[in-house]
Amino acid sequence: MTKGKLKHKDKIIGLLISLVFIILIFWKLDIHKLITAFRMFDYRILFLFVPIYVFSLYIRGVRWKYLLCLNEKLSVNEAFFAFTVGNTINSYLPARAGDFWRAYHLGNKIGESKMKLLGSIILERLIDGISILLILFFAIVTYFRHRWVLNIAAVAACLFLGALAVIYIIFKFNKIEYIFKKISEIPFLSGFTAQLNTISAHLMKFMNGFEALNNPKCFFMAFFMSMLAWGFECLMTYMIILGFGVHYGISIALFTISFIALSTVIPSSSIFIGPYQYAYILALGIYHIGKEQALGTAFIHQMSIMIIITVISVIYFMKGNTSLDEIQKEINSEEGEE
Repeated sequence: MTKGKLKHKDKIIGLLISLVFIILIFWKLDIHKLITAFRMFDYRILFLFVPIYVFSLYIRGVRWKYLLCLNEKLSVNEAFFAFTVGNTINSYLPARAGDFWRAYHLGNKIGESKMKLLGSIILERLIDGISILLILFFAIVTYFRHRWVLNIAAVAACLFLGALAVIYIIFKFNKIEYIFKKISEIPFLSGFTAQLNTISAHLMKFMNGFEALNNPKCFFMAFFMSMLAWGFECLMTYMIILGFGVHYGISIALFTISFIALSTVIPSSSIFIGPYQYAYILALGIYHIGKEQALGTAFIHQMSIMIIITVISVIYFMKGNTSLDEIQKEINSEEGEE
């Protein structure tokens, strides 16, 4: 199957999943209560929300710098802008196109291996997942221990911790060249030696993106920055919820940020329509907050973030005199191109 057909298939699957969640969201939804919820919100909170969110994005730029073991080719400012633009593209396009754009764009800009950068982005996502697990675990311990929440935590733990363990073993023992050498010695594959060597070389560069696993200081600092960034995410989520006049403890923000972060793993259409909003409904439903108010809270939260990262992305591209055609070419480029 060609790359174009795969992308088309991903879009169809994402649309179908979004459609299912949209039906669940709007089933028996009271529009009048939804409008009332929007009127209740204290929009002055956004004046504090914006600078805190931008600072949290900068922290994620610092984290990426540590994941690359303080690579001198990459400045923190460049890491901050690339991360933000990548997230913007991820929000508007399916199949994590922004992550591939980050690796391709920055690889060209700073003269670094694109596969190595992509590997570091995968490690970044795994650290994000583990950070979310810790937040969800703390929320469960302090407030809510129902079976369905424990099941979500168990599945997420298997997914992220299992993936990190597998990658660590592959990185630590690094038998890629040896395996491909043995494969090339198989008689009916001997004619594909050049292709196998190319794949092996790309995989070796990809695994170089996990170099922080071999550097305790860099890995610890990257993990610390991740927890700090998600801590700010929890604070901002709490602020948005407070803006609707809902006064519960910080645990409400811990559940909410955990659920919406895990919802982004589910394939969906642009801007995570469906899973994101339903995750908000589930999280606030723990506190017996109605669907209409939860949906209004999700909309204000998500749209605030979308506007911020889109503005930063536009500023970045204007600063670099980058045209839309160039951006499209980078997004459509081969993921493994060197």
